[in-house]
Amino acid sequence: MQRILCPVDLSECSGSALELAVAIARYSRAQLTVLHTWRMPSPFDLVGRPYETPADTAEPPGLRLAVQEFVRAVAGDMAVIVRVVHGVDARRAILAEAEATLPDLLVIGSHGRSGFDRLLLGSTSSAIVRKVQCPVLVVPPGAVPPTDGRFRRVLCGIDFSPPSLQALRFALRLAAEADAEIRLLYAIEMPPELHERQITAAFDVDAVRASAESAARQRLEALYPGDDSSGVRIVAEVVEGRAHRRIVETARQQHADLIVLGTHGRNAVDRLMFGSTTDAVLHNAPCPVLTVRPEQPETL
Repeated sequence: MQRILCPVDLSECSGSALELAVAIARYSRAQLTVLHTWRMPSPFDLVGRPYETPADTAEPPGLRLAVQEFVRAVAGDMAVIVRVVHGVDARRAILAEAEATLPDLLVIGSHGRSGFDRLLLGSTSSAIVRKVQCPVLVVPPGAVPPTDGRFRRVLCGIDFSPPSLQALRFALRLAAEADAEIRLLYAIEMPPELHERQITAAFDVDAVRASAESAARQRLEALYPGDDSSGVRIVAEVVEGRAHRRIVETARQQHADLIVLGTHGRNAVDRLMFGSTTDAVLHNAPCPVLTVRPEQPETL
């Protein structure tokens, strides 16, 4: 990993994201860029502004110094590129920066500055996860990421789709770097109709559940080698229930320090799939969530 991008808004939550970005940059010897977007409240904001600060827009006095001090308090004397830009929409500014610099990882906190911007997991962080091409590491409020940037208890949600298998490959590399444990989790969502009395009387629902669990476990175990030469301990787990709920519950129960998920594309159908699992996990996760797109080359 050579380039890491971390947007900040000077909030406590973005400070936690910056701490994690600094830790990862240190151990991977990557270049860290910190991006702060400011907006000037005026009627002109309603009609849009360029991504970069135009000549007739004055940057608030002391803002750049405040951002530099915010970064220095976390990064110390580590070399960090600090970018302060004007933009009406933080999402567009972040995406533009990502497209211009092609980071290998984007680290972002999941809450924003104030009232309107705090609609966040539906507006900024989730939008970034859906649209940016590189892996995105979302740090939720209250999460306590590892201080050295290495994740030792990794939970990877699997549904056997290409995005989730790409996420698994990414998770295995992360776990290998820290001699970690990685838990592969597959959730069986049994149709609620099977629990109706008329249906349960017609055939053995328990047998259907057991068969589905056995087939899923075999598929999970086929995803990883039988030896532990990589130093990674792999645990396969099959559970019943809504995928996003079981992922969050398992992360809490196992004290996971990272959840890894594959994300789907940007069309309408894939957005429904994204909204049903990944987005819900982002809203409720007790630890950082790393999302990986299937198009992403393996750079870590």
